[in-house]
Amino acid sequence: MVYRKVSMIEIKEILTRIAKGQSKRKIRKDLSVHNLTINRYIEEAKCLGIDCKNCDISQITDNLCSAISRNTTTSPKQTAYPRDIILLPVKDRIEAYLKDGITKAKIRRLLARDGTNISESSFGRFVKANFSHLDKNITVRLPETNPGQYAQADFGRLGKLYDRLTKRIRIAWAFIVTLAFSRLMYVHITFKLDTRAVIEGLEAAWEYFGGITDILIVDNLSPVVDKADRYNPRINKTFLEYAQYRGFIVDPTNQGHCRGKPIIENNVAYVKKNFFAGETFICLDDCQERAIDWCSHVAGARIHGTIRQKPLDLFNEAEKEKLSPYDGKRYDIPYFAHPKVHTDHHISFKKSLYSLPTQYIGKTVDVRGDSALVRIYFNDELIKTHPRMLKGARSTDFNDYPAELTPYTLRNANYQISQGTKRHPAIGEYISFLLSGTYPWHRLRSAQGLLRIADKYGNERTAAACTKAATYGIYDIRRIERMLKNGVESDLPKSDEVVTLFEENSRFARNGSYFKNYK
Repeated sequence: MVYRKVSMIEIKEILTRIAKGQSKRKIRKDLSVHNLTINRYIEEAKCLGIDCKNCDISQITDNLCSAISRNTTTSPKQTAYPRDIILLPVKDRIEAYLKDGITKAKIRRLLARDGTNISESSFGRFVKANFSHLDKNITVRLPETNPGQYAQADFGRLGKLYDRLTKRIRIAWAFIVTLAFSRLMYVHITFKLDTRAVIEGLEAAWEYFGGITDILIVDNLSPVVDKADRYNPRINKTFLEYAQYRGFIVDPTNQGHCRGKPIIENNVAYVKKNFFAGETFICLDDCQERAIDWCSHVAGARIHGTIRQKPLDLFNEAEKEKLSPYDGKRYDIPYFAHPKVHTDHHISFKKSLYSLPTQYIGKTVDVRGDSALVRIYFNDELIKTHPRMLKGARSTDFNDYPAELTPYTLRNANYQISQGTKRHPAIGEYISFLLSGTYPWHRLRSAQGLLRIADKYGNERTAAACTKAATYGIYDIRRIERMLKNGVESDLPKSDEVVTLFEENSRFARNGSYFKNYK
């Protein structure tokens, strides 16, 4: 099996299934994880104090899975397959035999006659890796079902419907959820075919049924399955987290084969022809309301052709009590993203900004955001949590900035005064007057400039220049710097001299009575 890194979500899914009593063989087949890997996770959980086979599901936390991920991470190994060296030269011949319907055992015998000997297991793996599209070993996943055990779900195209939001005609789709035992169905009308539409449809279905099944069988829908594969389907991370939240197991069918979910395949055509066809709907809300009524009074009240009973009656009698409880609270569907931390300490997520500490600048992080919180992960570890912001807004934790930049970011005048006082009391007094007033931060750069001047020319000389400038009422940093450059910072007036800007009265001075010109 090709090496791939198992995420924290997948580790949690493996341990959850073990806690529910599912076999390792089933887990390996569904999640494409080797038996040795599964055993390693179970043993590591025991080392951390959790026995997955005899524990409550609530004990399988994100922190536990994160610790297991750290302790079991290994580097990928480059594996050579000797079988390929033997069988690749006769690959075309094997393909021709498979197309003719010859069994694998017979093909091995035919190859052995020509000197090509290979074990049964190695030959089977070679065929699986190179001719999966020719393998006809397909089985139906539901030979027998128990009440509340299975549900099947799929999309079906209905037709055109008016959308009040966009004010135009759009194609409407039906997301159909059918209970495999009673055949009771729920139809969710939507214009989109994304993961959120699937989760919204399932939430409405669980509310309609009043409970949740143990297993959900779905087609290889792109909103549910990232990688559609006969043997190794990869389930979407958002949907897998939702399945864990609701406590059901996702079971994708074989790719391109409708026999994996025959119940729902028949219902797609039934919904389109019996419910949607020939009707006129005002909008999506009207269609949805009438679809629920149709599910209860038409589809649920008919004599089903297979079970020969009314689905709604059979559901109320035998299946309703077997479903897992549904709390009635709609699931807060999250968004996931993988942004890069910019040099301004922020990431962009859903058109909003969220801060991170300096050490993560330039790194790619994993973000999970719902309607209330935005959680940020790095290497499967939670490193920051922010409240969810509106578009265009930002959430900044000023503790994420370096200590030397935080005071300027916060417009902290007291910090600049304290730094000046440390150098010399005269410098601190000058900065204190400089930053006085209602809006001190408009001269914050001047205060920072004075501190840099003190570092350049020395604290004593700068203090003398500040004293002289204050005596003459000068509050210009550039003039203080010129004093220091010219070496005139110590030329202070004598104490008995009067400092004045004018040696004599101005010739244009006026007496106050001059302006009393009222009649």
